[in-house]
Amino acid sequence: MSGQRHAGYCVACDRIVEYADDGGCSNGHPFGAMAGDIVLAEAEAVPALPRFNLAAFLIPPIWGPAHGQWAGAILLPIWLFADSILRNAAVTPGGWAGAAVVVSVTLAMMGWFGKRGNGLAWRRVADRVPVERFVRTQRIWAIVAVPVAVALLGSALYYDLVVLPARVL
Repeated sequence: MSGQRHAGYCVACDRIVEYADDGGCSNGHPFGAMAGDIVLAEAEAVPALPRFNLAAFLIPPIWGPAHGQWAGAILLPIWLFADSILRNAAVTPGGWAGAAVVVSVTLAMMGWFGKRGNGLAWRRVADRVPVERFVRTQRIWAIVAVPVAVALLGSALYYDLVVLPARVL
């Protein structure tokens, strides 16, 4: 790269880093691992993305597709499966063990999505959205995600505890 300093998102490092002289990551990762181009002033620090995305963790089936991360949509059927397993755990031999495994795997997937969400989403818009604006937008998503997640969980609990038992009678 020419005399100016440049930075971009490195998929392998999961953060924004300076470009090396060969166009790859300054930590030795190849050019293909890099996305975006931020021109840095002489003494300007490399901008940072938040390490965790609360909206990607709490509502991945909504946040993911909205940010071009369609893998988040797979969590909706997994949530429904986990809900079904939890509902039937009390009446199935060994049900609680199976439910614990399914819930643990589901939470692990949500955690991974929350951890990697900012980088994956910013990489898609790195050429047209400044980091500061992206971070501001993700804060708004986080604020909205909390009541949406509470409403989704409340709806599931209402269905499991009120609607389903009434149908059985």
